[in-house]
Amino acid sequence: MITFQSLIPGFTDPLSVIWWVLIVLKLVALLDAALRPRAVFIAADKLTKPGWVLILAVFTLSQIFQGWLSFFGLIGIVASAVYLVDARPALRAATGRGRGGWGIRRRRGPRPL
Repeated sequence: MITFQSLIPGFTDPLSVIWWVLIVLKLVALLDAALRPRAVFIAADKLTKPGWVLILAVFTLSQIFQGWLSFFGLIGIVASAVYLVDARPALRAATGRGRGGWGIRRRRGPRPL
């Protein structure tokens, strides 16, 4: 019988700490995708909001029920990393918040002498 304690590990060993770090990473990506407006995904020319939310939710649940070392758990790590590194900065740039990338500021107007 599956119990709550067998699904959610504690902080007893280093693999459990990695499990918690990865679940937090996936939840941050999922919540960020869920709270952004749908129009921003279209404006940033990225995968649609339902697509990202579905992908991130399925792989977050797969970590809880299968573990992070399973096939779907590893794909979920990659999906969350792609969202946080590629899609999220583009979405922030489309909303006008943040610098929109890796910290590269675009100069507007004439260059100073």
